[in-house]
Amino acid sequence: LCVLAIEACLKNPNVIVKYICPKQKMVKTILKPRMREILEDCPDELRPEYKENDKIYLFPNGSEIQMAGTDNQNYDSIRGGTSILWIVDEAGFCNDLSTVVRSVLTPTTLTTNGRGILASTPDPDAPEHEFIKEFVEPAKLKNKLFQYTIFDNPLIDDADRQKIINEY
Repeated sequence: LCVLAIEACLKNPNVIVKYICPKQKMVKTILKPRMREILEDCPDELRPEYKENDKIYLFPNGSEIQMAGTDNQNYDSIRGGTSILWIVDEAGFCNDLSTVVRSVLTPTTLTTNGRGILASTPDPDAPEHEFIKEFVEPAKLKNKLFQYTIFDNPLIDDADRQKIINEY
């Protein structure tokens, strides 16, 4: 998902990608390290600058990735404006998901013909979460659901796959 956000910014000058995760702290503890890893060998002339206070990656071409969590309504910090892509990572664990998608993110793509992505591992403790009821089930009915398992992951070999199966 981070690669998709970076690619959108590199290919399109002066655009915005909005990236949401369940907790604001995850921007720092998960997304920032992942972005650093992905951008490790990025040429300096393309490398974005991370603006800590704003939770934004600003690219030399004027594009940006705006990031926020859904806890404590932190998503309001990226409300408004336009975007060509929005991403909700671990959507099955996000607070106020329907509000975030319908009121905050989707309106930003109405004039850009942009798109949105909801991705998540399932939350076994919340099978009634709005991610499942309002987004996964309707996507299944429309044949718009992409579902991947550990068997689809090329980074996991048979031995590691068996360890995961044994664990769970």
